[in-house]
Amino acid sequence: MKLLIIDHSTEAQAFCAKRVESFNRSDMEMLDLKVKLVNEQDFAERVAEADVLVIGSGLGERAIAIARQAHVVAPWIQIVMFVNDSTYGGGVFRSAQSAGVRKVFPDSASPLDFLQELVAINSDFRKDGRTHEGRVIVVVQAKGGVGATSATAALGEVCSAYNRRTMLWDLDVETRDLSRSLTVNGAEAKVVSAWVNGSREINRESMRDALIPISSEVSVLMSPDRFAESIDLACHADGIGIAQRILELSRVMFDVVLIDTGGRMGPATGTLIRGADVVLVVLDDTILGLTAVDLYLTFIKGLMGSSERLCFLVNPYSGALMSVQQIAAELEPAHKLGDLPWRLPALPFDPKAALWPGSGKTLYSMGNKAMKQTFDKIARELGLIGAQESAGDKFTPSPREGRESKGTNGGWLQRIFSKKQEVSAR
Repeated sequence: MKLLIIDHSTEAQAFCAKRVESFNRSDMEMLDLKVKLVNEQDFAERVAEADVLVIGSGLGERAIAIARQAHVVAPWIQIVMFVNDSTYGGGVFRSAQSAGVRKVFPDSASPLDFLQELVAINSDFRKDGRTHEGRVIVVVQAKGGVGATSATAALGEVCSAYNRRTMLWDLDVETRDLSRSLTVNGAEAKVVSAWVNGSREINRESMRDALIPISSEVSVLMSPDRFAESIDLACHADGIGIAQRILELSRVMFDVVLIDTGGRMGPATGTLIRGADVVLVVLDDTILGLTAVDLYLTFIKGLMGSSERLCFLVNPYSGALMSVQQIAAELEPAHKLGDLPWRLPALPFDPKAALWPGSGKTLYSMGNKAMKQTFDKIARELGLIGAQESAGDKFTPSPREGRESKGTNGGWLQRIFSKKQEVSAR
């Protein structure tokens, strides 16, 4: 979010900018704040580049005229105005409102009040699609062995093929199936442990240190390297705040965030489920799978509040015992989810593709043509790729600081599966 600060002098502009500098670093990163200072003479040329115009108190009565002029040049801009404590009152409120000012603060206002308003503005921008926000998919399962990790890895490869900047978060704190399948192992997991035990702050710098790049577009975030921190993250109430921070920051840094929960439920998982754009439930087509999902839905619906963000992906156990429509027909009378959660096609049965772990491929590239086409369709339905795109199309996301990866150019998993990689040496 770009802030343009205008006041009558350089000193006054700097004074106003100190309010932003007093914000917590993590809060600034979550809002992706960029601050520029400008004087009265030049502001008209710069205002169209900004999202928020902050008018300092030193401009006095000229502030209203500046606000009006700003809306003429940039009708979409949000304006926050500071005034002297002596003039703070009903009169200035009415004048400011008539000029399109969103909020008026006295100079004595707490920086936290200013931060709260910027958070509200950013929330409005997100609703209107005016600011970048990565899409978050939380992958869950009612029982083990249904292919949730395989689906997560495959969707990551789809995103790589379509040039999406993607984070794969392995939240399986016990077996780390996703990391092991991708042969990812490194000292980066120590950073995650440091987040949990409080010895390091969660910010852009530490996030970059924690990520293990496996291609120029895709990086993996592992579980903590120590069992104690892993359990604290997954099972302790303190994990809620940690998970929320990671989720907020990853939305800013990435286009797609795919979270493999490993089937574990806890405070952190509940937080991620509530904050996700889509909760993808992977299930097989067996009777035990069906009954497990039946029980699981009773719990997860309470976390989500509604079924609008719920989506099912059927991964056949051996051929096609039950179709998606048959599974839906069995569960719908009790859960009344509607048609939307069942819109994804079932994955084709492909025994060869199931051998993907450690191969340098995933279900997406190792499977047959039908498998690849199915995952393309699934990715479109989940909003991970555009409806009309084909693999290799250039994707140009909204520019933002911090998009650089530690990875190198190359194909999917090329670097990770090279025996000469440097990951093991970290």
